Amino acid sequence: MNKKLLIGFGVALLALIIVTPLLSPQGGANQGRKGTKTSAPAPVMQPPELDAASLTGTAWEVKAKELPCAVTIHLNPGGQAIATVPPFFRPIAKKMIGRESLIGTWSVESEKLIAAVEFQGKTKKVECTISGKKVFYKDKEIARVN
Repeated sequence: MNKKLLIGFGVALLALIIVTPLLSPQGGANQGRKGTKTSAPAPVMQPPELDAASLTGTAWEVKAKELPCAVTIHLNPGGQAIATVPPFFRPIAKKMIGRESLIGTWSVESEKLIAAVEFQGKTKKVECTISGKKVFYKDKEIARVN
């Protein structure tokens, strides 16, 4: 595997643990006249209906364009977050980063879901917004899988 792919995979897993740091908002991006880009309006945010207790035990799926597959982030008790790839890609992940998953932390502060992970000696932190029963990163909804 090349170094660029390894770095991209690691960063993507990191992003997933922290609930999608690598997702770029692309929802509804269209090419307008004269080559200008327009995008869909940002979602209307609602008061959060999710908290640390209701998020514990849930899993969220993130697909970064840099990765060939989606990564699932499990929000475990005690503030532990685990990012995993589908079984088919686990041997590739193990070869590239030395393990099949990445472990990080998560917490909730008001309407913010905050996730962090240490990877290659650096700590990465991402803040997502809780709106109603949904979670967003930069106006892009993160899919809940359980």
